[in-house]
Amino acid sequence: MNAIDHIETDRILTMFLELVQIDSPSGQEAEIGKHLMSTLQDLGCNVRRDGHGNLIACYPGQGDEIVLLSCHMDTVGTDTGIKPVIRDGVVYSDGTTILGADDKAGIAVLLETLKVFREQPDLQHPPLEIVISVSEEKGLVGAKKLDKSQLQADWGIVLDSGGPIGTLVYTGPSQNHIDAVVHGKKAHAGSAPEKGINAIVVASEAIATMPVGRIDEETTSNVGIIQGGEATNIVPDIVTVNCEARSRNDEKLAAQTETMVKAFEDAAAKYGATVDVEVRLAYQGYLLTPDQRPYAVAARAIESLGFELIPKKGGGGTDGHIYTAAGIPCVVLSAGMADVHTSSEHVAIQDMVDSAKVLIQALTQSVSAT
Repeated sequence: MNAIDHIETDRILTMFLELVQIDSPSGQEAEIGKHLMSTLQDLGCNVRRDGHGNLIACYPGQGDEIVLLSCHMDTVGTDTGIKPVIRDGVVYSDGTTILGADDKAGIAVLLETLKVFREQPDLQHPPLEIVISVSEEKGLVGAKKLDKSQLQADWGIVLDSGGPIGTLVYTGPSQNHIDAVVHGKKAHAGSAPEKGINAIVVASEAIATMPVGRIDEETTSNVGIIQGGEATNIVPDIVTVNCEARSRNDEKLAAQTETMVKAFEDAAAKYGATVDVEVRLAYQGYLLTPDQRPYAVAARAIESLGFELIPKKGGGGTDGHIYTAAGIPCVVLSAGMADVHTSSEHVAIQDMVDSAKVLIQALTQSVSAT
């Protein structure tokens, strides 16, 4: 039997259904962290939890090359009480919440891989370093806070993408957070509005003049949060606006960021207001080439199993950004999740099985290729 023949469909489904029913919105990962720590220990891993809640586990293998496997345990938003429903081989939520396949499909694939290796000790695979992070959905917080100097991996695979099995994300953008605070002047909106400077109007004009959305093939921007005002009879004197810009081209990112900052400054000057703008790099972009180890190993595994290799340019951030920047280049593979962050989120059972096939194939082939 081949290594992938030991994957059990019912087992991976059971694990996934159990995981999505453990509430774990970002910041509330204690219960699932405890569950995963116990599960990893039962599978023969040496596991520790850092001070932020991240789980770091080691699983023994063969050879000098150590491979990082990465997932995150938190789910986006605040949904709890997720009730999975299976229709025609696909797992959905009941329609009132997200499903949490992002990233519990990835975790199920990871755990199934470890179960296969545990039950088949003759299978050759490299030593594994496993990180299951917290608060990924809040801006890769867990991976950022993790002490990367303690990691020993040479390269890694992140199980945190959707798309057909065979999707391989090899590049991702840099992202800037752009936070603006507009300072106007408070006044009574009925008796003396002319004495005020409406911070909401200033912010609105700035937003209306800046390019937002898809800027080009490599670059996007968004205005995500606006807060301000006290009552309809008060001219608001302060508004905060939280924005972002992303690009796989750092020069384009700088230009888009400058355009957004200037829009706030120009609107403030026009109305006699002031604005404080803070720009923070959320994460640095990366690019893997086909000859780099994680890309080459994953691509070989995908194609050797008969799946179409689908190289993809990512538009979002994953923990792979953080590990790559720390010197552990990572490729991101599909775990089959679809329509993530919505009540229509779903994952096909066979896609999770096929994702496990790709991961096991990649790991076992990586030993034979060294």
